[in-house]
Amino acid sequence: MKQSTLKNFTHAHAWLGLIISGVLMIVFVCGSMSFFRENIVLWDMQYDAPKTDLASQKQHVPVSTIAKQISDQGHTMPADHGVFIELPTQAQPFYVSYFEIETPEGEHIDINQSFDPETGQRYELDQEDFYLGNMLYRMHINLMLPGGTELVGIVSLIFFVMVFTGTLILLKKIISHYYQYRVDRRKDTYLDGHSIIGISTLPYTFLFALTGVMFNLSILLQAGFGFAVFKGNIPALMATADFYAPPRITELSGQPADLTLLDDMVEDAQRRYPEQSVYFLNIFAPNDQAGQVEVAMTAHHTLDQLTRLTYSLADARLIKEYTPSQSATAGTYSVLSSLHFGEYGGNTLKFIYFLLGLACCYMILTGNLIWLEKRENNRKQSKRGLQFVKAMTLALSSGTLIAVASTFIAARFAPESWSQVSLLPPLFGVMILVCLVHGWFSKNVRGGMIQQLYIAAVLALICPLYDLIQMLLGHTPPSYLIVDVWLVTIAQMLVAGFCLLLVRHHRPRAKAFNLAPAVS
Repeated sequence: MKQSTLKNFTHAHAWLGLIISGVLMIVFVCGSMSFFRENIVLWDMQYDAPKTDLASQKQHVPVSTIAKQISDQGHTMPADHGVFIELPTQAQPFYVSYFEIETPEGEHIDINQSFDPETGQRYELDQEDFYLGNMLYRMHINLMLPGGTELVGIVSLIFFVMVFTGTLILLKKIISHYYQYRVDRRKDTYLDGHSIIGISTLPYTFLFALTGVMFNLSILLQAGFGFAVFKGNIPALMATADFYAPPRITELSGQPADLTLLDDMVEDAQRRYPEQSVYFLNIFAPNDQAGQVEVAMTAHHTLDQLTRLTYSLADARLIKEYTPSQSATAGTYSVLSSLHFGEYGGNTLKFIYFLLGLACCYMILTGNLIWLEKRENNRKQSKRGLQFVKAMTLALSSGTLIAVASTFIAARFAPESWSQVSLLPPLFGVMILVCLVHGWFSKNVRGGMIQQLYIAAVLALICPLYDLIQMLLGHTPPSYLIVDVWLVTIAQMLVAGFCLLLVRHHRPRAKAFNLAPAVS
């Protein structure tokens, strides 16, 4: 490769990295925590969770009992929105339902309810009160901003380019210099760490850059193919790709439905797929015989996603059977999606992905330090402009770790009367703003980052220490939550350890005293 071409790649890599580093840091930090999204929800409710144990139950009430409970509440439900009911599992041994109701004023309201698996009685438990896991996931996919989905998609596309250019920059020395890690000079330490992590995590970063573009910019790809190949007929495109389409109820019969047929559907689905388990039911138009029911089956530790069977609510007749593998396009999308979320590998793979995500955060931090410290030593650089870039970079890198740790503390200690949905997103933004102000007044970027990493480490340890003290005082989480509590606790402690490791590695070294006598 020509030296001029390599230089151009290096400049492009550095500038693109600086431009997207803030969004990329939020995506990676929140995405890494989102591998434990369901675990975080259950960790959050450990002091309020029902004291039940699926292992001790020989039989739980049928799903039709839960559907009847919801139907008897007399809500008006839009026909194009289903009543979603999750069946009890070992990890969550009670029924959970989600549905949307329509008020007389035409307003649509989301409802979440949980039910006792033995009696079918409704719990006084609303999972909207345990919003942290879902908020982190939403921050990961769209930053909870208008147009955020497309913004993250564009950042993923640029990140894909950075993965490509970074590989080309290191290609010549990728073998001979792979283990090089110089600790005697700070700039070389940053560069070597950045390079080692970049090459070591290459399969991971390539996968997530590719799937990030696929998820967040899929609407643009669909529009392009739709207009270029299908002349604007997007439904024809989706039909050709054979993606799953949920039931559409266009006309109601006016006859009440027999909800006991739901149990027959579950039994039939289990008979057809004995190696899988029923994950959820989605009931469309549940109070009418014209309604339809989607029964979703899942198997653990496989790349295949849900198998979906659609039944008629009038007579429990199977209408349609769908698996992603029946279509090359849908099957490919399903496999890439499974690889992205890592659920097929259980908790072991989640932790591997989590550690790789932290490694990518280190890569982002060191890349920022390389660029900023080089500009700090450039006398021609605009000081005020550099000050703003430095403050923004600190706020959106190490500041993101502070913001995430703060939301965990708020989820644990905020009064129950405070809505997490209303509290956590603004708190995240406020902490980013505080770190921005701190970065503005920091004398240098390295010192400011070290201070923020110290704060992030302390904040990340508060919840684990509190939960440990509560256990020593006699609190015992329900048995089905033990794994979730420890997974999330260990994840928080790893984040704290990650921050302290960076502090130790990058803080200024003490200068040795010169004890030689002065020459007269």
